[in-house]
Amino acid sequence: MQPLKFIENERSDSPFLPTISKMTKKPKRTDREGRSHQRLIKVIYAFLIFCFFINICGAAQAVGKRTDLFQDLHSGLDIYRYDWDVEQCALYVAEMDRSNQRLHFETAIAGDQILGKETVRSMAHRRSRQGDRRVLIAINGGFGVLGDMRGYGGVLENLHIQNGELMTQPTDLEACFGVTDKGEFLIGPVQMKATVTIGDGIFPIECINQRRQDGCKSILYTPRMGYSTHTNRRGLEVTLTELKLPITGSYESQLIVSEFQEVGNNPIPKNGAILSFRQRVKKEFVSQFSKAQRGRLEISLQPPIWNDVVHAIGGRMRLVKNGKVNEMLEKMHRGEKKHTPGKRTPVLALSHEPRTVLGYNDQKLILIVVDGRQPGYSTGMSLYELSTILVELGATEAINLDGGSSSTFIVDGKVVNRPSGQQERDVLNAVFITADSEN
Repeated sequence: MQPLKFIENERSDSPFLPTISKMTKKPKRTDREGRSHQRLIKVIYAFLIFCFFINICGAAQAVGKRTDLFQDLHSGLDIYRYDWDVEQCALYVAEMDRSNQRLHFETAIAGDQILGKETVRSMAHRRSRQGDRRVLIAINGGFGVLGDMRGYGGVLENLHIQNGELMTQPTDLEACFGVTDKGEFLIGPVQMKATVTIGDGIFPIECINQRRQDGCKSILYTPRMGYSTHTNRRGLEVTLTELKLPITGSYESQLIVSEFQEVGNNPIPKNGAILSFRQRVKKEFVSQFSKAQRGRLEISLQPPIWNDVVHAIGGRMRLVKNGKVNEMLEKMHRGEKKHTPGKRTPVLALSHEPRTVLGYNDQKLILIVVDGRQPGYSTGMSLYELSTILVELGATEAINLDGGSSSTFIVDGKVVNRPSGQQERDVLNAVFITADSEN
């Protein structure tokens, strides 16, 4: 590097250099003025060098270290480990080329029913055995009841659509992601509108296959729930038969009222459903129900494009919207009195935890699992930190999925990450990247 020659080049495009160049000419000055002038040049030059190295160091810090994995698994699929340099954290990333028509996004539910739990690896293996597609990438899915909770272990708390079947309705309306039959990617907000019409009465349905304890006043239980509703003995339940199954996002079917019970936990017919009301619902509200009465069940998702969704999953919180980090997360992060890398706190958005997220842009789908709670290897990340990395990797939209000990990253049937519980955990549902089988 030859600074004197660089400074003397007055044809440079730099806005700093013409001024410096003029200052280096030999004007008629006193010796004291000359020495002051030289010191000024040195200060300016040192400042420019300082800024240069700050930019270089900052760029290196933001990039992190990428290690490619499974490079020959499938064209259009990039898999790598990303070691974050700012804090000690290991991320496992899968990027799917959306233009590759042999790759697909799918969802899976544990045990093929709501009331069930299963490992991500087991769900992936079961899907691959069907023969038409092979699961390349599998991660854990959304939130719900992991404990027994009076027989409700396995109940999801947000949207799940699988092969077009609507198994649970959206609750966190913004944190929903779906793929249509034409491969179009959708992200919330999405809402469900559902009603049962009996005679002159129209009864709204708030939830599908959910717990009464989650605030639902009226719930439709389908055979996908399991053998019975598992509700307590309080409440009112109406057995509906002769329904067209499965339930879908855009749905209409005639029905017959088979039974009317003033107790809960009734068996769900294989060709029908149970309409369950909380005890606080006035009996007059359902007095129009009578045995053998005919009616109609109607369900739709809004906006209407969501009725074309084949696979969808709901999480908790939209992390990235239109290429920008969630403003609430950024505000919480800026408001921290003291940021301690790797520290766990009661505020889950700020706590450093294992994480699972789904993001995308026009070119690719991005699945990320962050390991955590393992000092010396990976401490986990706050949601704000992870959101900034999603933006760095090119995501324009992203949602947060279940994390903690559930965070699991499966590649071609193998657990690649290090779950914080030291072993793979049973979860409620999963997300897959699948490939068409070669026949």
